[in-house]
Amino acid sequence: MTSGTSDPIQNIVDILLHVGERIVEVSRGQVMTRIWDREGSPLAAYRSYYEGKRLDEVRNDSTIAQCRSSVEEAFATGRNSYTEYISYSNDNNKVVAYSLRVLACHPDKENYVFLVIDNISTGKENLLIEDKWKMALDASDQGVWDANMAARTIFFSEKWERLFGYSAKEIVDLDEWAALIYPDDVTVAQQRVQDYLDGKTPIYSAEVRYRCKDGSYKWILSRGVVVDRRADGVPVRFIGTHTDISEQKEVEEELRHTKETFANSFNYSGIPKAIIAPGGTWVEVNDALCKVTGYTREDLELLDYRDITFPDDVDIDVPYIQQLVTREIPSYTLEKRFVTKTRNVLTTIVNVSLVWNKDDTPKYFVCDIMDMSDKKALSDELNRRNAQLEATTVSLKHKIDQLEELNHMIAHNLRGPVGNIKMLSEGGSDIFPDKEALEMIHISSESLLDSLDTMMEVARIRLEKDIEYDNCDVAEIVHSICDQMRGIIYQNHVEVVLDLEVPTIRYPRAYLESILYNLISNSIKYRREDVRPCIRVSTHAENGVVQLSVKDNGLGIDMDRYANRVFKLNQVFHPGHDSKGIGLFITKTRIESLGGSIIVRSKLMKGCEFVITL
Repeated sequence: MTSGTSDPIQNIVDILLHVGERIVEVSRGQVMTRIWDREGSPLAAYRSYYEGKRLDEVRNDSTIAQCRSSVEEAFATGRNSYTEYISYSNDNNKVVAYSLRVLACHPDKENYVFLVIDNISTGKENLLIEDKWKMALDASDQGVWDANMAARTIFFSEKWERLFGYSAKEIVDLDEWAALIYPDDVTVAQQRVQDYLDGKTPIYSAEVRYRCKDGSYKWILSRGVVVDRRADGVPVRFIGTHTDISEQKEVEEELRHTKETFANSFNYSGIPKAIIAPGGTWVEVNDALCKVTGYTREDLELLDYRDITFPDDVDIDVPYIQQLVTREIPSYTLEKRFVTKTRNVLTTIVNVSLVWNKDDTPKYFVCDIMDMSDKKALSDELNRRNAQLEATTVSLKHKIDQLEELNHMIAHNLRGPVGNIKMLSEGGSDIFPDKEALEMIHISSESLLDSLDTMMEVARIRLEKDIEYDNCDVAEIVHSICDQMRGIIYQNHVEVVLDLEVPTIRYPRAYLESILYNLISNSIKYRREDVRPCIRVSTHAENGVVQLSVKDNGLGIDMDRYANRVFKLNQVFHPGHDSKGIGLFITKTRIESLGGSIIVRSKLMKGCEFVITL
């Protein structure tokens, strides 16, 4: 387990930026391919001037010119070099001193070296630069060490001292430092150093335990690079960082202990079990789970639980997971389907609980997955029988409701016209002149005939059983309806838009034409005068069921007042539009007679949308 980026180049650069203000990656062809600047460095403003250029193309920078021969030597010998260079600044009439290091420690050392540039102007250009860069090191979140291999001395940053509890005077040489390593980790540390010095790894990196001043041990990720060597290649200066990874190691240990604790129940339980990480990957599975799904442990390591979940059930437990994470529930149980390696659908009952880290973050989910396929088959058969019985009950109740509604219609719609005729025939002539009385009888008769026609149409629709179904081209039907209403459509600039995911619908053509004609004509009739009328006819399929929608931007319906009356007989919501309130009632009757349904979504002055499930 490691900390930080996995990019070895970036790891080296992060360390070198503690030593230099600018790090330049230089190719064998002496091209400055990449440049990194320390945060806040004024050099960053001029990075684009140098990046991508050869060293000899930079004519006005004597510092870069000083590096050319050192770069050539580094590629030829593989050795590092260090020089200090003093130049005169014309801008402020000051002497500027730089340290220039060419380091052959690039992971691709055959093709690249690092150039480390630092401004060491202190007024004492010949002094070592330790004080300057060591102060910068304390801006880092890591403890930093700097070892002089020749003098066998070592320097630590203040962050390092706070990390381990030692003062700068207590640990001053390499032997004292090495003595802090946990005995069992000494061999590991020595081997990692040797691997780096032998060129087997791009940087020195080791996870070891160090003893703190209070006697406790901390797990440390130690990383470093050699930044200076003698002419014979022997390392002189070795710098690096220490990062506390104790908490990460504790998590690893806790997970190992948890695996041991659950090992017996996992291995010997007949119930499929799994531990799943918060991201969905399989942390551990038992033999029973492998057996029931057909996947090996190696297979599952490459997948997460979603990959073997039945597509329709992938998100079924997302709300419950959220409740687990917010501690609203301690666990949940639900039915969920998985897909075996042989593509069989496996019905299970899943019980899931959540284990937490010490910092109250989710650690992993513990899942019991019980195969319920056989029981599910029996349950489904029972449910089918119950559904048939329930459907029969609902159908019977629906027919009774229809009869009651028809009785109510007859009583309500005929009472007024018949009463008027009876009153006029029994003495109305004494109250009204003959002509007016005859006119009233004529009006009542027409109303009576209209009501009888409506009720006969309703009865015919409900009693009609052998209705022939057609393959209806929705676009062709809508175009035909628009042709019938071409005049009013042209006169009112009506726009009719088709959005047909399902272009052909299996439905009685006469019924579909009647339904669409009624809804489109209503959209035109109840249009708004301040906007161009737009009617959108769309179809789509959901779970194998086709839905037809007719949506407009017209007057709309006040659903707060009329929601329960929209599809009733003789309901008029916008007076003055020559409406009898029959069309929607007939439309709903036709749709329901074929087992469908219709709903309306509407807001006043926002238009209506009628959605029909066929």
